[in-house]
Amino acid sequence: MVRRFRSSIVLLAGVCCLAVSAAAAVAAPKPLPLSARLIERGDLSGFGPGAAIPFKTAKAWVDANSALTPVQASAQLARLRREGFKELLSEYLGLGQSLRAGVSWVMQLGSPAAARAELAAGFLGFKAQYAAGGGSFSAYSVGAIPGARGFRVSGNGQVGENIYFADGPFLYLVGEGWSTAVKKPPTRAGLIAAATKLYERVRGHPAAG
Repeated sequence: MVRRFRSSIVLLAGVCCLAVSAAAAVAAPKPLPLSARLIERGDLSGFGPGAAIPFKTAKAWVDANSALTPVQASAQLARLRREGFKELLSEYLGLGQSLRAGVSWVMQLGSPAAARAELAAGFLGFKAQYAAGGGSFSAYSVGAIPGARGFRVSGNGQVGENIYFADGPFLYLVGEGWSTAVKKPPTRAGLIAAATKLYERVRGHPAAG
């Protein structure tokens, strides 16, 4: 009787393990390509999807920022290569509009630690860039997204709001900019809502391929 009772316990434990494993397999997030890691139609009020442009190398991405000095560009390029830059996909929103525009991009790096490091470095880089240009820079929190950094910049008749966050080996930015001549500019609440939707959609999903 004792032997049979022990056998039943072992059998029950085995069934429980199988059930847990099956549940974990069902709940595991599916891999997502970079194209599925950008905001979607309706996420950001006033903007629809735009043309997505791939940057296959860190150099291509750094070269696209004409505001960087040669020293800044060299430092950023070295940092991105050190962090294991793989690819970046950028979607420019509101193309053809003269008074407002938006952007959604995702960068894949070598590890979650690298993505967090680039989040911190990139945030400081934006702050230094706008300070050097005589513009204003102010940061704000985004409570719904762990570790996210929001910031507002302004100068020369332009205003911009951006939200930066990392998840796994991916770094994301969602932003909107407009002229001070716009009578009904985009709202920070709308930008936070769009970034939160994106975070909820991509959170925990591994890279595809």
